[in-house]
Amino acid sequence: MTSAETSSSILHGRRRTSIRLRGGAVWLTAGGVRRRIPVAAIERIDVHGLKGRRLTVVLTGDEPATYRLSCRSGLAVHEFAQAVRRALPVRDADEPRPDRAGLVAEEPMEPVAPNRRRQLWWGLGAAYVLVFVLLVATGAGAGPALLWVAAPEALGGGGFGAHVGWKMVREAWGMRTRGITVEGRLQGSGRYNDVEHHTYAYVDDKGERRELTTSEDSSERAEITYDPAAPESAQIGRGTTGWLVFGAVLILLFGPLLLAGVSFMVVGVAALVF
Repeated sequence: MTSAETSSSILHGRRRTSIRLRGGAVWLTAGGVRRRIPVAAIERIDVHGLKGRRLTVVLTGDEPATYRLSCRSGLAVHEFAQAVRRALPVRDADEPRPDRAGLVAEEPMEPVAPNRRRQLWWGLGAAYVLVFVLLVATGAGAGPALLWVAAPEALGGGGFGAHVGWKMVREAWGMRTRGITVEGRLQGSGRYNDVEHHTYAYVDDKGERRELTTSEDSSERAEITYDPAAPESAQIGRGTTGWLVFGAVLILLFGPLLLAGVSFMVVGVAALVF
């Protein structure tokens, strides 16, 4: 049997605007206000602008109200317009078109908190480009400029490797010093990427049921060690030495690369200051 139900159509525009078709109405979010526009109040949907990227909702009435939204994808605008047109009531050409703008319900929305992480990355990127431009414009030399260019790769690679190593050491040390070992029971097995995986269930010290999926064991019962301070850290068995050693090796390998990236940036800034 094939269901006639389809997913709600959604169109995203610029500056956090969006419009969707749901429950016999068009929902428009723009300017901090959410509007519910019943399809009975819509006269037509127009698609215009460069490459059909602008959508206009025209209401009924002699002097109809309109709502507009611009989108980067002309195809998305076209598909949304077609979905709304299919939902519009069928009207005769000489049928009166009373003004139904009063059917539009509006409600203010809570202000969206700015994405601080995105703002931070944009600020760091702008500062990086500015320093590079100043290094070139002031004639600070090819050396500092090249080191400045190489700094992000060293920082990114070294920081990622050192972070992974530190996470391994922290989790292994937590299980080594605070770990609790319980018996887990096999719940099921399955293959993923040609590797057999097994899911065990166990109950932690707070009485909460948890699961651990691993490829290390396949017995009906297995010892599971977890850190009560970080219950998401769990493993089959009690051995932590291997993880501690491997994490320390990653820190020793990638830590110098991270420090090199920091020194590259220091050299670039110092070339501008001194």
